[in-house]
Amino acid sequence: MELTNFTGRFERGEAFVRAKFALADTTGLSVHIKFTKARGRDVNGYYRWNDQRMVLAVKQRLRYPRRAAYGIGTTACTSRGLSGRPFRVVWHEDEFASADDLLVFVAGHEFWHFLCHSGQRKRDHETKANCNGFAWLREFRAWTGAECAVEEIPLVPPKPQTNALPAWAARVVQSTAALAQGARGVQTPTPSVQLALSTLFGMAAAPSATRAASATKPTATAPRGAWPLRRHTTAIVDAAKQLLLFR
Repeated sequence: MELTNFTGRFERGEAFVRAKFALADTTGLSVHIKFTKARGRDVNGYYRWNDQRMVLAVKQRLRYPRRAAYGIGTTACTSRGLSGRPFRVVWHEDEFASADDLLVFVAGHEFWHFLCHSGQRKRDHETKANCNGFAWLREFRAWTGAECAVEEIPLVPPKPQTNALPAWAARVVQSTAALAQGARGVQTPTPSVQLALSTLFGMAAAPSATRAASATKPTATAPRGAWPLRRHTTAIVDAAKQLLLFR
């Protein structure tokens, strides 16, 4: 394997990535660590099969800590709802404390694609690659340096524990509920709003919010023109971009 760091930074992240890559057969693999200027993305990366080139790129001048959510699986839907698909995406939100955290995450993601393409692992899906990225991130937080051994790469990457909506989705839930039920000052969404939002965001809201919502029935809705469609649409589009982040 040939790994080249064009940034002059990420020393700790690069050392961890090298240690993880050494656990697999990386013959012929070429890895480039770079900065990205892609709009709307904290990280960018790809693995190209025809010449075995992997690029791991992190955006400069980001503020830390920062949070981001990525899809880690799917769950069946009882009804297809607005999306028309028979499944919903399950999201996991995590905090990235530094640029090294972002580098390790995207490296774990792309390396899973490489392992599957080279026949060393199976189930080459974006959600599995995200799970592998989160697994590397959790290990990296406790990693003390080159003298500390790294964990073996599992046959199937474990899913991170996730029990609630990502923060950005929770904010949309609360703001939507406040507008739809503003006449009574209710801050929790009704079951119908919960169903629509869970269809869009791929997860059910927290159980406490669902129970509180079931006890209220609004008698009025927001006046025409009061819905912040642009802000909500942007949130949904941003979520879609995360699913299409890596190709």
